[in-house]
Amino acid sequence: MLSRDAEHLYWLSRYVERVENTARLVNVNSELMLDFPGDKSLGWQSIIGALDNLDIYSRRYITFKEANVINFIAFEQANPSSINNCLIKAAYNIKETRDYLPASSIEQIHNLLNQFKNIKDKKKKLSSVDLHRLTEGSQRFFGIINDNFSTGYPFEFIRMGRFMERADMISRILDTLCLSARLNQTHDFETLEWASMLRNLSAQEAYREESKGEIERGSVLKFLIQNKGFPRSITTCLGQIENCVSLLPNNKLMKNEIIKTLNKSFVKNIERYDDSQLHNFLQDLQIRLCNLDQRIHRSWFFLHH
Repeated sequence: MLSRDAEHLYWLSRYVERVENTARLVNVNSELMLDFPGDKSLGWQSIIGALDNLDIYSRRYITFKEANVINFIAFEQANPSSINNCLIKAAYNIKETRDYLPASSIEQIHNLLNQFKNIKDKKKKLSSVDLHRLTEGSQRFFGIINDNFSTGYPFEFIRMGRFMERADMISRILDTLCLSARLNQTHDFETLEWASMLRNLSAQEAYREESKGEIERGSVLKFLIQNKGFPRSITTCLGQIENCVSLLPNNKLMKNEIIKTLNKSFVKNIERYDDSQLHNFLQDLQIRLCNLDQRIHRSWFFLHH
């Protein structure tokens, strides 16, 4: 297949996965803020910080009140990772690769974009129902791909993009709690925050089955970062990327990079990390994921993107 087609498929799945995880993040944070005892703007500021959008945000808004942050994350044209921009980019990438994809998957992306455009045109506030629809719609797209797509190089580039994006977004979602702690939010709220984190990643049942106990910061961290069986743990995502790479040509350098990143994710005693240590670990992981992404481009895409 052509390198530019592989690149379009990789970015198509990254953008769809980003829509899902961003919708999850906003929805759970909205629910969490209903019970939040302190300055609610601090909870929203930590999300903008974790998404690396503080510079762009501060040019558009002065305060971190909920309406501003949700508008920025959902609709803001100047925010390259807004849900609106991700859906537009997904539609562009699917147009360029339509010959590879099941017709129903193309239809699903256009449905998602049109539904979201309708919300934007009506200037509606993004509701919990809208966010659930975005999450479910993104999952439906990947369900169609998994059930109706022959395995081969195109399928592996879609999977690789999905798990690269998922690993990056999980690290950012985890980092929101480190950043919120730095903004002097109350520690009496911590258990509720970690419960919210599990809900965000649809991990409550899997975590309870694994831990057989109460929700506790250290065990949640170990579960979401190092668990080898849960589909949304960072280690599982890296393992899936390794599987994709092993089935692609010209993969030697990529395999070495992934092994290094996987080894780094298995740090000892991560459950004992304080907020500052965890923040530094997650930042290092995000840099490593960025390096992996650059290696993917050098190996297969020739930097067209």
